[in-house]
Amino acid sequence: MSEHYPQNIQSRLTGDRPSNDVIISNFSDHLKKRGHSDGTRYAYQAALMHFICWQNKKSPQAQTIDRVNVTFFLQEHLPVCHCSPPAFKHLKTVRAALNQLLLMQGQKRLQEIDFNCSSAIECRLRHFDNFLRDVCGFAKSTRVYRQRFVRTFLLKLFGAGVIDSAYITPESLIKHVAEEAINLKSSSVGVLLSSLRSYLRFLQFEGESSVSMAAAVPRPPNWLLTTLPPCLSTTELERFLDAFDISTSIGKRDYAMAHCLVDLGLRCHEVAAMKLDDINWYTGFVELPHTKNRRKAQIPLPEITGNAIVNYLRNARPATTSRSLFVFHRAPMGRGVAKTTVRGAIRRAFSRADLPWTGTHILRHTMATRMLQNNVSLKQIADVLRHRSIDTTQIYTKINLPELRHVAMPWPGRRS
Repeated sequence: MSEHYPQNIQSRLTGDRPSNDVIISNFSDHLKKRGHSDGTRYAYQAALMHFICWQNKKSPQAQTIDRVNVTFFLQEHLPVCHCSPPAFKHLKTVRAALNQLLLMQGQKRLQEIDFNCSSAIECRLRHFDNFLRDVCGFAKSTRVYRQRFVRTFLLKLFGAGVIDSAYITPESLIKHVAEEAINLKSSSVGVLLSSLRSYLRFLQFEGESSVSMAAAVPRPPNWLLTTLPPCLSTTELERFLDAFDISTSIGKRDYAMAHCLVDLGLRCHEVAAMKLDDINWYTGFVELPHTKNRRKAQIPLPEITGNAIVNYLRNARPATTSRSLFVFHRAPMGRGVAKTTVRGAIRRAFSRADLPWTGTHILRHTMATRMLQNNVSLKQIADVLRHRSIDTTQIYTKINLPELRHVAMPWPGRRS
């Protein structure tokens, strides 16, 4: 096999395009360079063969390797495929393989396909996403959740038909909220309602509604400071950090990422986005250009966190040209990790430590609680957590138990 493959494969499967064998050979080289295992390469090549065989049955004018044909193959052919073995048909694997084919061509990969959504709904959601990003300034994670709830609403209301905003009425909104809220937690209900209000403001912004329908979305009571933010005790935190096997390269990486969450109060996507240049080792500060509110922030780097990062960089990080601080140790080898990598590492550590948690936000709560119990002011905590309003930070005042003991009055009565 050739050591190098062309940056862009010819898209035609006939005429002046490379032969099928050349495409498969180049594809195999591409997978090897990404660090995929032998088993994964075998499955991906089998998926590519299935796609090529399907392409060969089409007219020469339609035999192109692009996002349109790949999407048609996944949506229209694969669900009703009757190709004889050994045609590979597992949707998740085939989609991953063809995404690699698109990437090898220099094209963008496909996002996960929702077979229940019409193209009209997906087109509308793309415009809605642009509104959330460019007008509202929301982060990607927020936009994803809001699109998910709006997608469900539009699918129930219009199905595969034409989207007519005139059919969105207060009655339809209330009915949808009532049906969805039954299976949601109270916090998720709040996200559902915010998502619908955002979509209704988007309709007004686009001129599809002359009046704002956002007021028609019900507002459940929101009693401030009624719940306590969960946090780890000192013993639980020690068990959690001890759950990482720092004798392995991946263990060193995951341990350093965990300290970034515990000691710096970072979010998953902020840890995944950290670059080597973000750490100033002379001043001892970390610069965060990828915060949730898209504002740059600087926070001090504790010694224990710095030691964990240095141990990873010197003794575990693969040789790579990537400037990402934390990188994949498997395919795609050497590329910056995703936020799901961070989340998965923390979830597995919780499981090994026999702790009931699965989310990472509890580590942020734990950091804030520890700071408060060490007499750090709310303003300083808000700055470290990068809260826009100090009111968001006030919830931690409910759990400063050591300070509450100082103001507790003795119980009246005789001592025994």
